[in-house]
Amino acid sequence: MSKSLISFLLLVLLTACSSNEKAGVVYHDRFDFSAVQSYSLYERNSKFTETQGLLDSRRNAIEIAIESSMAINKFNYTDVEKADIIVTYHLFNGKRGEYSKYNETIHFCVPCLRATSWQTENKYQSIMQGNLILDIIDPQKKRSIWRSVYPLALEEKDNSAVTNDKIKQAISLMLAQYPKINAEIKQGN
Repeated sequence: MSKSLISFLLLVLLTACSSNEKAGVVYHDRFDFSAVQSYSLYERNSKFTETQGLLDSRRNAIEIAIESSMAINKFNYTDVEKADIIVTYHLFNGKRGEYSKYNETIHFCVPCLRATSWQTENKYQSIMQGNLILDIIDPQKKRSIWRSVYPLALEEKDNSAVTNDKIKQAISLMLAQYPKINAEIKQGN
């Protein structure tokens, strides 16, 4: 094996081990997360994508990581009209206006987190530049019912393989906080 390949593999392993932070999460505890079997993502030409300032390559990496994690956790992908939930995402670039527009589009209510119907035991800290935000939308009420935030820590020097690995790891950690998955992990299933 060449030295550069070994160095790259060590870098990936060190990055994976060193950035194993816990994903913060809040969710609406009146929603029956255990009944969810299918999910979808909004299409590229939807109002949701207008809230994103992402390159297609970054968007693709995030969506592929979501699809992979959801498949591992036995959720089936389906059309938006038939889905039990819709998964959305936002990579916070520091522009408050863009973040506010995203929250407005998915009907995420920050002041509502104080309500007793939101579970906040593992609540995330304040949103910072570089954070990846995942939301789960109730398609019936057209509003966010679950949110996870993770410090993605992408760097300019990261090549596409490192970037994709960071995204996959983040989304895996975030979706592990989904109430149904989290309960199964605790039960040892």
